[in-house]
Amino acid sequence: MPVLDLIRVDRNKCVKCGLCVADCPACILDMGENGPECHVDRGCMSCGHCVAICPTGAMDNKYTPREEMIPVPASVISEQQAYDFLRSRRSVRLFKPQPPKQEDVLKLLNICRYAPTAGNSQSMYFTVISNPDTLAAIRKATACWMAEEVEKGTVNKRYFKAVLHTFHEKKVDIIGRNAPMLIFVSTRRLNVTGVSNSEQCLAYAELFAPAVGLGTTIAGFIQACGIAGYQPLLDLVGIHPKQKLVGCMMVGYPRVKYKLMPERQHLKCEFKE
Repeated sequence: MPVLDLIRVDRNKCVKCGLCVADCPACILDMGENGPECHVDRGCMSCGHCVAICPTGAMDNKYTPREEMIPVPASVISEQQAYDFLRSRRSVRLFKPQPPKQEDVLKLLNICRYAPTAGNSQSMYFTVISNPDTLAAIRKATACWMAEEVEKGTVNKRYFKAVLHTFHEKKVDIIGRNAPMLIFVSTRRLNVTGVSNSEQCLAYAELFAPAVGLGTTIAGFIQACGIAGYQPLLDLVGIHPKQKLVGCMMVGYPRVKYKLMPERQHLKCEFKE
């Protein structure tokens, strides 16, 4: 079987350590007499691991060129810094009325490209909505879906009734939190890992948001409505028939700043041999 040109190896630099072969998640690399070889490239996930792991800089990949990569920073945050950073993340539900600047939103979404996705599919598509009338219609559509679920007697009947009471009777926007912007995530309809991929992407966005002055929280009710395939909502967002909605996040400039890091429930874990 011929060796394909998926990878390019500088034979003068290659020491045949085998790291690229061992780390290839698709298992399509083999160690030949003169270094790594590829005989089938259809399974390549374009993850770039074979290039990134090479200790001598001998490896290149046509799907993930070395020239587009950047070195891993020498300085790594300490365990305590990582702990404080992750624990200090808060869901923001009080926003200033003005929608975020497009440049800030693009910074937020750009980091989502580096979130892990199953099979490195990277198949997330984002729709950003800030029109007040459209946002109001989205909240109303979600409330209508919840009311229909209550009528059906679904498992969330009691919870949804309480939410709808707060939304309609108390006039509190518990559905959309008066967020000036919603970011929807969609993917191919046949993508079975779409929801988990979206969760990873939005988690990256939530962690990065404070760095660009933004506050975020998952729009759980709207997201559930979209994942359920409620057509009035999908029409408002403009989801293509060949796609499905898999995530939704509220975004805005926060009106509050948290000074303390709340405690959580104790860790529940069991090690089994």
